[in-house]
Amino acid sequence: MSSKNTVLPVGFDASDAHLTLDGHDLVALGREHGTPLFVFSERQLRHNASSFLAGARAGHDRARVFYASKACSNRRVLEIFHEEGLDIEVNSGGELYKAQRAGYAPRQIVFNGVAKSAVEIDLAIALDIQAINVDAVYELHRIGERARAAGGKARVSLRLVPGIAGGATPGIQTGSATSKFGMTQDEFAEALAWLKTAGDAVDVVGIHLHIGSQVDDTEAYLRSVSFAAEQAERVQQELGAALSHVNLGGGYPIDYSHQPTGSNELGQYAAARKAEAMVRDVAGAARKLIGTGVELLFEPGRAMVGDTAVLLTTIESCRQRGGHPWIYLDAGYNLMIDAAAVRWYYHMVNASRADASYTDMGKMADFRVVGPLCDSADCFFDVEGEYLFKKIMSRLPDLTPAQQEELRGDIIRLPATRRLPAATIPGDIVALLDVGAYTLEEMFQYCGRQRAAAVLLTAEGEVAPMLARDENADLVSQER
Repeated sequence: MSSKNTVLPVGFDASDAHLTLDGHDLVALGREHGTPLFVFSERQLRHNASSFLAGARAGHDRARVFYASKACSNRRVLEIFHEEGLDIEVNSGGELYKAQRAGYAPRQIVFNGVAKSAVEIDLAIALDIQAINVDAVYELHRIGERARAAGGKARVSLRLVPGIAGGATPGIQTGSATSKFGMTQDEFAEALAWLKTAGDAVDVVGIHLHIGSQVDDTEAYLRSVSFAAEQAERVQQELGAALSHVNLGGGYPIDYSHQPTGSNELGQYAAARKAEAMVRDVAGAARKLIGTGVELLFEPGRAMVGDTAVLLTTIESCRQRGGHPWIYLDAGYNLMIDAAAVRWYYHMVNASRADASYTDMGKMADFRVVGPLCDSADCFFDVEGEYLFKKIMSRLPDLTPAQQEELRGDIIRLPATRRLPAATIPGDIVALLDVGAYTLEEMFQYCGRQRAAAVLLTAEGEVAPMLARDENADLVSQER
């Protein structure tokens, strides 16, 4: 099902006017389980895992994929990826605990983080995981001290700043010295000097870098390969020991925009190429520049889970205001903090009216869409950007229309309205697409709103529970 303005992913269709996913009526699921409701597709989870791993190994036969579990660390997701042959990257002691419960062995785990606690470092050393990705010189000293105190040896990988910009927004760009991640060249030199005197407490097994998230630029990744090759050679020359792996991080994109090929709208949320094709090229470049004497590690998160889920939400109210119809959903940024924090775009489809009339653009209308929270920022347009643009325009009245439009694009991150069937009314269920990443992990109970439930559409065609909906008692269970 598609229109000239919308391209929906594989797995979606329409039946009796309702949107379906993997053959399941999403409206019926919303009615049965209540909304808001996250619905995950096991078929898509397995497809993403197997295709990314195949792409990486097509380029480099010693490639390994360490799923970045911060994107979604639900037990069912972790177990599915484990079955598909993925390893795992964790960012806290809690994620390490969940990884172990899901069946990952120590040498299948790498540990990231800019502020690892002593307890977390001790646990990683005791387990003898694949590597602790060291983010700073101070942390390296601390790891050495903890390892010596425990009479053990820490396996570490040095996280470096490649100086390569990547990512759709500043908040998800991690490859430069202006971010909080990794060691600069000066810090790297300091780390190497210390390592020469560290004795047996620390074993440098790799280097690590990461340039950002939602990076739709293969060339940026290829530049990171060249950087990694140079730094790996430097480590080997200065420390006199060969590395066991080079970790090129993640950040591979998915298409949030669902616009036709060639459209310039929502470009920062689009993906011109599939992640598996990009990683194949990157892995192939690494094989040529770095060789096959070391393992090649990748840490995808968003590309593994982003397009594996939808959020079903009910329209609770409507009104006319400012020349547009407004609709009020029962889901807000308490379930999708990125919708407010970085003004992320999630495509919307009226699941209750997803029949052939959806493709008739004459029967569509532009709606302002907001959530239920007692907060003006709880909306699916860029309220701050719209306000700032209006304020700037009042101070720059002589800008040409072309200049105004260019400035608008720089300031306002989201479309002002969403195109839905003109017949949309309260009671309809709206599906927000591509919500598999950074949602279940970031839900919270603002305004006394319960965290949403999640279900899994299994490969066998069943509907299995993934996450129970909060009850009122959960709102006070931790209070004393």
